[in-house]
Amino acid sequence: MNSNSISLNESALLLSISAGDESSYTLLVEKYWQKVLQHALSFVKSYPVAEELTQDVFIQIWEKRKKLSEVNSFENYLFIASRNLIISHIRKKLIETDSLKGEKLQELFLKPDEQYEFQELVKIINEGAALLQEPRRSVFLLSRMEGRDADYISKELGIATRTVRWHLVQALNFLRNYLHKHYNINLLTLISLGLKFFS
Repeated sequence: MNSNSISLNESALLLSISAGDESSYTLLVEKYWQKVLQHALSFVKSYPVAEELTQDVFIQIWEKRKKLSEVNSFENYLFIASRNLIISHIRKKLIETDSLKGEKLQELFLKPDEQYEFQELVKIINEGAALLQEPRRSVFLLSRMEGRDADYISKELGIATRTVRWHLVQALNFLRNYLHKHYNINLLTLISLGLKFFS
């Protein structure tokens, strides 16, 4: 079976589901359940939680089934739907436990083939940050790696809030130049990968 016939079959299936056909919906769930489950499991590390998230993904797809008639690529649609639910779950856990930091959460916004590049850029940013003098290095790490606000950093480091902001601006300028000079990485590249260190 070629890719065109697969695409046509998928489109017909989605149209049928959008019209409320439960048997077509069951076929779709059976086809993609394991893929969504593995995706969720790779982030939450708990089978029962991953199973619950997977169930929620397919419930949401059924509830919003009328939109399926407009979907060009169901795999992309499914990836976005599952990613958003996983992010929502982890955000709730962040509030409850504060166990994950900004770069890990941000990584979830990326497709799998972008995650390696993201991780490499984080390493390069850390490499540049290591060249900063104190307290500028600590200001940057606390602000951009741990997500702390200026008031927290001020108390933690014993410096004025305005001094925190000044050090942060200087650190970001240094790192932008460092990335461009040593790796030819510009701000647009960072933004395209969703990096929030420089915003």
